[in-house]
Amino acid sequence: MELSECFDILGVQPGAHLKEVRSAFRRLALTCHPDLAGPQGAKKFEAAAAAYARLKSATPAQISESLKKKKSRGAFAGSPFARGGKEARKSREGRRAAKEDDRSQRVRDLMLERALVETELTLARIVEKAARTGDSREPVSVAQRLASSHPGVRLLAMGALARSKPDRETFASLVGMLRRWPPDDDIMEHLTLIDCTAEQKLEIIAALEPRVHLLSEASAFSLMRWGSSSRADESLNERMLSHPSPRVIARALARWRRREPPDDLTLIRLLKREEEEEVLVPLLRLLKERSIPAFACARVRLLSENHASAAVRVWAGSIVRAKNLV
Repeated sequence: MELSECFDILGVQPGAHLKEVRSAFRRLALTCHPDLAGPQGAKKFEAAAAAYARLKSATPAQISESLKKKKSRGAFAGSPFARGGKEARKSREGRRAAKEDDRSQRVRDLMLERALVETELTLARIVEKAARTGDSREPVSVAQRLASSHPGVRLLAMGALARSKPDRETFASLVGMLRRWPPDDDIMEHLTLIDCTAEQKLEIIAALEPRVHLLSEASAFSLMRWGSSSRADESLNERMLSHPSPRVIARALARWRRREPPDDLTLIRLLKREEEEEVLVPLLRLLKERSIPAFACARVRLLSENHASAAVRVWAGSIVRAKNLV
């Protein structure tokens, strides 16, 4: 009989003091002794007596060692890494069931989202058809469709908006859409067809300016043409200088109307684009017509001497001679 089992038989805490063990044995003896409980208590009394005798004769070191063994066996048996154990199997089955439930929930969510998107797009098409046929019953307004998360719904709304002048609510929704989602080529094509006032055009350009570097080359050209007659033309040109396309930058430089050249950081960035002749030539033409900052003089001299493009060398050389940078 293991010492750890003796404590369980007597009903005391593992490692209990000998006085507690003796008291527990006496209580069991009063209830389980054959003279008091009859033959049915004999086995329990014998087990209690054997446990008491075992604990009474054991040393503290033996008791401690037995308790450590029991603790290690119990920890291993309850560990999820114990092979073949019931707890391990339950843990694995629980994790597997949780994964299956999570996967099923994700599939259901995706199917529901797809169904909602398709429903929204179908409704937008119905509304578009009703607008074309002159049906005045419009279940969803253009403003609501412009706020949709589905690009197809927004495009249909832009198509409907291009045929009429937007009211205040619709225009506010349009500006919110342009600030939230970068417009693609189709959206920009419809946008340039909207009948806007000068103030509305300024507000649209202000909403688009932080995102002009995300526009495609065709959309950037379209926006510059559309905004050329507005008071925001100069600020739009300045924003276009951050566009990744060299052709867009060249167009913005050619349309530059301010008396002063672009700011210093923009000039430094543009002068470093040495491989792009279509950027450097209009930039050098602009610097020749305006004042050239002192930090750019050395860069222009290097371009006039070492650049591979003859056009760049000619324009840089003309600046060196005109500004007396030799």
